[in-house]
Amino acid sequence: MPRKLIVGIAVIALLLAACGDDEEQAPATTAAPATTAAAVEEAPEEVAEEEEPEESSGAYDAVIRPAEQRWKIGYGDGLSGIPFTDSVTDNINAIAEEMGVDIVYCDNAYDQEKTVECSNLLVTQEVDGVIFANWIAGTEELIAGIFHDAGIPCVSYDGPHPGCVAFGPDNYEAGVAAGQYLAAFAQEQGWAPEDTELLLVWTPDVPVHKARADGATDGVRESFAIPDENIHDIPTEGLTDTLPNVTTWATANPNAKHVLCFGHSDQPGVDCALALEQSGYLGHAAAVGTGASTEALVDLRQRSDEESVFKATISYFPERYGTYLVPAIVDLIEGNTVPERLIPSVFPVTRDNVFDLYPG
Repeated sequence: MPRKLIVGIAVIALLLAACGDDEEQAPATTAAPATTAAAVEEAPEEVAEEEEPEESSGAYDAVIRPAEQRWKIGYGDGLSGIPFTDSVTDNINAIAEEMGVDIVYCDNAYDQEKTVECSNLLVTQEVDGVIFANWIAGTEELIAGIFHDAGIPCVSYDGPHPGCVAFGPDNYEAGVAAGQYLAAFAQEQGWAPEDTELLLVWTPDVPVHKARADGATDGVRESFAIPDENIHDIPTEGLTDTLPNVTTWATANPNAKHVLCFGHSDQPGVDCALALEQSGYLGHAAAVGTGASTEALVDLRQRSDEESVFKATISYFPERYGTYLVPAIVDLIEGNTVPERLIPSVFPVTRDNVFDLYPG
């Protein structure tokens, strides 16, 4: 029997999906025009087991069902070997098997030359449709054009591309959620805004990272008025330079009293926390990442708040991306309507709820 996944904005649906087994619905997702961001609602304190997710008007029904034939689906992974994309890949493969379609895989490797090579390879493999992630800023038209010229429908995730269905969180709103969490933590500690520094770890040439960093800044300032001079960009070029860059900042600012840190994804968030711990800020700092990747979940499960500066990750539930990506590309291939943009809800994962949302 087909499994129908209702795409809506209710966070209740997200929580039910995250806590359920594989036969339950996936996290809530809302369909929106390409220029419209979905609202992120506050999660209820309690969720009744019998409560059904709300269905919004114009919602997309991501139906996991047998495809009309064994389509060949190209999949350009954003960067293999990191927990976030590996969880996406695992779910894509599982849903593809369930729907009876084949996956032709290629690793874009977060590299422009490799992404172009993979995209052309998928075309030469005569795939019927393609799912891909490309995070190289300024190459969106180039990569999308390869598929458009070949007449191949496409779904991109975590980075819109012209003419392709765009799946992924509203990056600004994900940042806002992180900033709100950091502000609440600082207020609970009784810190004064003028005595608190905000570090924003992001890669300058990646628009997705800037949107998250801007959202984090606004999320903090909604209730915690940090002065402009207390907000510091910590630029990175990859996933390995956060720790030395934050350590350099801490060394240059020995008089900072309290520090809040936002990482554009989980590895930078965890590394920022580690750098602050090593610089003597344990008990006077808090760091948040995004993505609910393994490195964040391990820290939240295995270390206490007293032991760790890392406090939360904003989850997009990537381990369920395939429940939308695969039905969406199959629908496009089979001539069914799919909205231009699909936006999953986001939700903070903390030590209080990590074992409920991610039992391990």
